[in-house]
Amino acid sequence: MTDTTLVAQFLAVAVFGACVFYAWSADGRRNTQQWFFISYIFFLLLISLLVVMQQIVYNPGFLVFGAAPSLLVMLYPAFLYLAFCLAKMLVAETDVRGMSVWMFLLMPALMLPLDVTGIQLQWWAFPSDSYAFLNGVPFYLPFAWGITAGTFMYMMGRIRKIRFRGSGQLFAMMIAAPLLDGILILLIALAQVVVDWLYALGGANALYMVLSVVFVGLPIALFLRQLPRRGAARR
Repeated sequence: MTDTTLVAQFLAVAVFGACVFYAWSADGRRNTQQWFFISYIFFLLLISLLVVMQQIVYNPGFLVFGAAPSLLVMLYPAFLYLAFCLAKMLVAETDVRGMSVWMFLLMPALMLPLDVTGIQLQWWAFPSDSYAFLNGVPFYLPFAWGITAGTFMYMMGRIRKIRFRGSGQLFAMMIAAPLLDGILILLIALAQVVVDWLYALGGANALYMVLSVVFVGLPIALFLRQLPRRGAARR
């Protein structure tokens, strides 16, 4: 297979840059700097931990900083921001809890096609013993992406509600992000345990059913529930 790692890194930088450019005009300079700087550091550390723990393996052709592919990692903050933009269309940005829930539900839908593409093009692989679907995507991965997006949004939203002087918010985020990475490692491990337990109970069909209910049925139900409120707000 043709080595496409250079193309992947170029696309990662391009998508990241496009999101920054859009966010700069839509969210302002301060919020943009906070979001993309913190999210990049956050994912760089999280992916490094997952690589060290052998939960994911990247193609050696990628430029690496520590244990993580430093340029490719830019894809993750970009997709996180896309989930953020979609969530803002469904709930008020000031509703931190609502935004976190929607990002939990939206992030897997954005990342799953990327993960499938990455596996097919041999950009990365998941060598863990967890049960998988779609030719190598672990069943726990949608939950991992959802938990990651939801908790990151909650962290950012809560800190932004605190009035700090000067760069206090940014420093608070820099301290909180590594702590959240450590918590996420435990939560991802817990998701793997729960997925393995569900597989032991009902096999792959049980896992497909849970994925359908959580990431298809629940978003539809929440959207339909919010329709009357959105109509009333317009009036």
